[in-house]
Amino acid sequence: MKQLPEVAPSRLKEYRAIRAKVDAKAKRRTRKELGMPDGEWGYGACHWFWKHKKRILREEYHMIWRSPQDLEPEMCFD
Repeated sequence: MKQLPEVAPSRLKEYRAIRAKVDAKAKRRTRKELGMPDGEWGYGACHWFWKHKKRILREEYHMIWRSPQDLEPEMCFD
């Protein structure tokens, strides 16, 4: 996999703000698509949520996002 360049420390705050906005938009859209109001999670819903969020970030923002399950495949998530 291609290594991405590091963010200059002087621009780190700016990049964090952009990431937070994109993440919030992706979460809202994912919840809307899945019909999941805030706070209403069923057993195993995190897997559906992460799958849809990953797709939205890839298609709309050209971002590679890894879910907690991707990062820790040996863990059991509910």
